[in-house]
Amino acid sequence: MDWLLAHESALQSYALIGTFGLVAIAECAVPLRPAAVSLVQRWFSNISLTVLGSIVTRYGLPFVAIAIAVLAQEHRWGLLNALALPAWCSIVAGVVMLDLAGYGMHRVMHAVPVLWRVHQIHHSDLDLDCGTAIRHHPLEALVSHALTLGAVFALGIAPVAVVISEALQTSASLFNHANIALPARLQALLRHLLVTPDMHRVHHSMVYAESNTNFGNLFPWWDRLLATYCAAPARGQLGIQFGIACAPAAQDVTLLKLLWLPFRATTQIAVVMPESMPFRPGGTQ
Repeated sequence: MDWLLAHESALQSYALIGTFGLVAIAECAVPLRPAAVSLVQRWFSNISLTVLGSIVTRYGLPFVAIAIAVLAQEHRWGLLNALALPAWCSIVAGVVMLDLAGYGMHRVMHAVPVLWRVHQIHHSDLDLDCGTAIRHHPLEALVSHALTLGAVFALGIAPVAVVISEALQTSASLFNHANIALPARLQALLRHLLVTPDMHRVHHSMVYAESNTNFGNLFPWWDRLLATYCAAPARGQLGIQFGIACAPAAQDVTLLKLLWLPFRATTQIAVVMPESMPFRPGGTQ
């Protein structure tokens, strides 16, 4: 545990760089969909956004989260600290509860208009691959980290659980945004344990009813338990249209326009599906 805490920064960097590299190689080897937009333009915007977000949060708030976790543990603040669980149980529970908190925060990002304004940048990508996982407006990075700090304090998450959770969440996000064609049987098996690319890809659909499903990042259980699970998109994996209605073309999602997008007079996406293509959240197609 002491080793994990001492090497927290390096661990997060290894999780990001290592998983990103592996997923990028897999996307080149077994891509699911051809690119619709220039890869250079998209990745320039995505990498630039994550660099700006890192300047705001990456080198400060992760350490703040650990500091808060240490303080809560020392003073027995928060739910898990009050329960006095064995160390291993507290760590496992902390990782699971932080993922549930992340699910809840993701739903709030879609439900609250002012938060959707910053979160829509993530959904504005016209293709979906591991680069999309790091596509977040700096303001969203700040808000999501602040909400995570609140969850760490209120739940009494162990410091080691915070470190492990950060690494797992990063790797999971890169994986579930991947443009890879996994075998159907493997996808079906994995989605009982992890959020898979086929499952999360539905969430990036321009169809409003589909984009409001599959909010999970690491574990798929929350969507099933809370009735936001969609087994498959109505038009199939190859028929999903990505992006948001207010920025439908490549010239609408340049870096400067993405940075300004939260301040424009935009609304939540709303694409109505034809009656011939019914959709039922939580159901099968």
